[in-house]
Amino acid sequence: MERKEKIEVNQKIRLLFYATPVVVLLTIFLIYWIFNVSFFSDNDSTNWGTSIIEMGIGTSITIAILIYSNNQQRRSEEQQEKITELVSNIQNIEKQHYERERKRLMVFSQRIISNLESTRQYHFALKNWLTDYLNNDTEENKQNIILSSRRNWETIEHFFIPHIKNDLGYIGELFQDPLLSKNIINQCNSYGTMLKDVQENFDWKNDTVLMKISAIDKQIDILITTIDGIKKEVMEPLEP
Repeated sequence: MERKEKIEVNQKIRLLFYATPVVVLLTIFLIYWIFNVSFFSDNDSTNWGTSIIEMGIGTSITIAILIYSNNQQRRSEEQQEKITELVSNIQNIEKQHYERERKRLMVFSQRIISNLESTRQYHFALKNWLTDYLNNDTEENKQNIILSSRRNWETIEHFFIPHIKNDLGYIGELFQDPLLSKNIINQCNSYGTMLKDVQENFDWKNDTVLMKISAIDKQIDILITTIDGIKKEVMEPLEP
C-alpha cells in the first residue's frame, strides 16, 4: 500500500516537471503574440522571458513540495488513526480481561466464603453443645455431641476444605493481599481439629470443656477475619 502511494506521488511530481517547460513556452509564446514584445531586452540582461522561466521552475518546485508534504501529512494522519485504533483495541482487550478476572474472583470468592461460613456455623454449634453439656453432663448428651461433631467434621474434612483449596487455586493470585491465600490454606488444617478432638480421648471435665469453648471462640474469630478479608478483596478493584 505504501509503495503504491509512493509511486503515485512520484508520478505526479514527474508529470509536473514534464508539463512545466510546456506551460512556460506557451506562456512566452502567448505574451509575445499578444503584446508583440521582443524576447530579448537590450537594456536588461535578465529579460522577461528568463523571468517567466524562473517563475515557472520556482512554481513547479513549490507545487512539488506541496504534493510531497500533503502526501506525508496524509500518511501521518493514517498512521495516527492506525495507532489510535490499535490502542483502542488493546484497551478493549485489557477491559475484557479485567472483567473476566473480576467475574472469576467474585464467583470463586463467594464459594469460598460460603464454605467458610458453614465451617464457622459448625464451630458455633459445637460451642453451644459444649455449653449445654456443662449444664447437662449426661452420657446421652455426650454421645450426641460426639456423633454430631463426627458428622460435621467429615463434612468439613471431605467437602469444605478440598473445595476451599481448589477454589483458591483459581483466584489466589488475584488477591491484593499476597498472604491471604496462603494463610487460608494453612488454616484449613485446623478447621476440623476442634470437632475431631471431642471424638477421641477427650477429657469431659468442666475445666477441659471450658478451655475447648475458649479455643473454639478463637477459631470462630479467625474464620470471621478470613471471611471479612475475602469480602474486602471482592470489594476492591483489581490492579492492572
